[in-house]
Amino acid sequence: MISELFEGMEKIKNLKANFIGAIGESAIHQVALAYLDDNYYVLNDIVLKATNGTTQIDQIIVSKFGIFVVEVKNYKGWIFGNEKDAQWTQTLTSGKYRFQNPLRQNYKHVKTLQSLLNYPDNLFKSMVTFLTADFKTEFPENVVNNGTDYFHFIQKHQTVLLSDDEVKTSVDKIISHRLSDEEHQAHITKIKEQYNNADENNAPQCPRCANTMVLRTAKSGSNMGNQFWGCSRYPQCKTIINISDKQEKYQEHVKKIEEVLKHMGF
Repeated sequence: MISELFEGMEKIKNLKANFIGAIGESAIHQVALAYLDDNYYVLNDIVLKATNGTTQIDQIIVSKFGIFVVEVKNYKGWIFGNEKDAQWTQTLTSGKYRFQNPLRQNYKHVKTLQSLLNYPDNLFKSMVTFLTADFKTEFPENVVNNGTDYFHFIQKHQTVLLSDDEVKTSVDKIISHRLSDEEHQAHITKIKEQYNNADENNAPQCPRCANTMVLRTAKSGSNMGNQFWGCSRYPQCKTIINISDKQEKYQEHVKKIEEVLKHMGF
């Protein structure tokens, strides 16, 4: 009975960790809905086919003033970095942690959209939004750390670049080209297979923060002895990828709960 209780608590902790990113993206979505008028079409969590697979975009805002491509980072603490650096640094009381420059990460998102919509570079506005971080170095204006600056960056672009028909066509095209439920499931399965085929000498990247994953072994619970990939930035990033097929049913259960909370606005 005690072991089942601890196992349940561990599942709740993992479930909570999975929701953190989704809640952060939902917060940005709420800001967009609250402050942007009917000139802006807000699309969230869009997965599109890319030249080398697929890419997931946190938020796309289509307007006559351009197409804003938003990467959301739910990081706390102090953030240090430079626009041209390959990696930035997060400093917490527990230490310093490196993560991929999100501007570079968002570059792929922009190029995927550009290939789909066939618009010139100047129509796309790349933007990175941190939710609660404190910037300790100077970042370009398209990297913000609060809802006010997020809104102001979008609002400062007032040059009309697209007609109303082009805006509607762009929105329809993005929606029609996003992965279907079946394709999205195939995408998840493919990622799992990549992790299953990886080894300690060929560690995969974390799907959330792009840092190196570490091969670990569960020390308790029903999965004790089973291996899994965990983010090297743990506990700051608690992303895990289970290797054992025994986790399939539980992961499906988690997915259903995530969908329910998403509909509830979390």
